[in-house]
Amino acid sequence: MKKSVRIFTLIFLVFAFFGVAFAQPVKNKKFEFSTSASLWNVKFKGGESETMINLPIRLGFFVFKGLEIETELFLTIPEDEDLGFLLLGNLSYNFKVSEKLVPFILGGAGYGNSEQSYSLAFDYDSNIFALNFGAGIKYLVGNSAAIRIDYRFTKYSGEYDWFDRTDNNIFVGLSIFF
Repeated sequence: MKKSVRIFTLIFLVFAFFGVAFAQPVKNKKFEFSTSASLWNVKFKGGESETMINLPIRLGFFVFKGLEIETELFLTIPEDEDLGFLLLGNLSYNFKVSEKLVPFILGGAGYGNSEQSYSLAFDYDSNIFALNFGAGIKYLVGNSAAIRIDYRFTKYSGEYDWFDRTDNNIFVGLSIFF
């Protein structure tokens, strides 16, 4: 885990120094609201895997040029159970390579009382921690919207061994800039 934090810090510093050369995706827009559908796959320690669809909600704030602070909320509502949540804080960097195409990288961490799966979110008194890293593209449509596609790798850890697992996600959705 310490190695992942060091790698993320190094990546962040490298791209922060390049910040003056790149602009935010939409000029004069400071916020980004987005939602996506995620094709989600998890592989457990024992070799089993599970695939499902998830719908995260994100709100981002551009702090400098292409540097964005983004919060991401996953809600899990299993049948006849209490609400579970996972809240992630991400730091992303957007590279505007053309008028319409904006690649980005991101990394962050989060906390919750459930994971991103209805079949695993049954112990709501537990503390779950997550680290995630990813990359993607935003394709601008009009003056204040974009189609967003990104890949995410998430590592979970928690109080019990069954929390220790990794996720691979592909998100496809829409971003609105304001």
